[in-house]
Amino acid sequence: MMKRILLAACFMASTVVVATAQNFDVDDDFGLDISLGAEKELLPDLEISVEGDLRTQENSQRIERYVLGAELSYKFFNTKKFDMKVSGGYEYMWNQKMEETNYKGTVEAVDWDDPNLGIISIDEYNVNERYWRNRHRTSLGLSAEYSPNKRWSFQLKETVQYNHYCREDSINQLEYRYDEDDDVAGDYKVKRDLKSVDPKDRFVLRSKFTVEYNVKGIPLNPFAAVDYGCGLNYTANKWKYTVGADYTIQKKHKLTLYYRFQTEDDDDEPNGHMLGLGYKIKF
Repeated sequence: MMKRILLAACFMASTVVVATAQNFDVDDDFGLDISLGAEKELLPDLEISVEGDLRTQENSQRIERYVLGAELSYKFFNTKKFDMKVSGGYEYMWNQKMEETNYKGTVEAVDWDDPNLGIISIDEYNVNERYWRNRHRTSLGLSAEYSPNKRWSFQLKETVQYNHYCREDSINQLEYRYDEDDDVAGDYKVKRDLKSVDPKDRFVLRSKFTVEYNVKGIPLNPFAAVDYGCGLNYTANKWKYTVGADYTIQKKHKLTLYYRFQTEDDDDEPNGHMLGLGYKIKF
């Protein structure tokens, strides 16, 4: 039995490594995910948690989102080795949206290599539009966890998410990257104007499978997870492969460190690598 469990865990970890290697691209993005959270048991088997989150993108040079959320969970079935839980949550997100457009045109700029030329016209390409947008997310989840012994646990969680993207009349930042034939090749010119974005609603179904191991003698729990999300009212397919570890201090404080690779097939986030660091306190 233990050999089968160990093989399953090794398979999960190898899946993360293989998926990352097969999908690796030098153009993939890199970002950080920093989170702070707290949780408290309100009643037996009823728990509430809150969490704040900050993420970066574009090789961690820009803030991608701020998140503040809360979740209520209830364990309605509980045995020594198997339990089931239902949960509901809400998240408020403030996203910095970046879209690469296809249109081209001409902008006026100063050639800083020779300012005496004054204002010159430069052909542009890869116009990046950047703006901030509010998003509200509600979710309903059902999870099952199997723990054959004190060391191993296996969890499957199914979650339906509803995302409402608010209408925005915000400042739009345009970045023009000039043609390589120009004297100022590779530079960006930034322009700001007002952008109106219509609201939209999206439903997502997420399936997440996690394997966790409790190291004997120390409060360390390495884990590996595979998370798949698909759009229910739009086309999207997202895979997330995660490996990391939780370290518990005095049973109340938990530090989490993880690495994640994700593929992306919608307009929310790019393919990329993420390093996460989290802290949670239990009251």
